[in-house]
Amino acid sequence: MVNIQQQLGSRLRTFRLIREYSIEELAHKAGLNPAHLGKIERGERNFTIQSLDRIVKALGISYAALFSFEDKIPPVENPTILKTVSYLTEMTAKEQEHIYKTVQMLSSKK
Repeated sequence: MVNIQQQLGSRLRTFRLIREYSIEELAHKAGLNPAHLGKIERGERNFTIQSLDRIVKALGISYAALFSFEDKIPPVENPTILKTVSYLTEMTAKEQEHIYKTVQMLSSKK
C-alpha cells in the first residue's frame, strides 16, 4: 500500500511533468534543493508544510487538485493532453462543458 507521502510525491512529479519543468527548474522556482525535491517526489523524504506550499505555488496548482486522490492524473505520454486536463480541473463544471462542446464542434469540421 502506498502511503500519503508517496502519493503526494507522485502527484507532484506528475504535475511537474505536465508543466514540462525539469526537477532543477521546479526546485529553483520553489527555492528548494533539486536533490531534496527528487526525494520528495519519490516519497523518500518528509517535507514541511512550507516546502509543500512553495512547490504548489511554483507549479501553479491548487491544493484541491493536489489532494484529489480519487481523480486520476492521466499517464504522461502526451503532455498536451495532460496540460489540457490540468487546465480543465481548475474550471467550473459549466466551463468544462463549454470547452467539451467546443472541442466536439471543432473535431466535426474535418
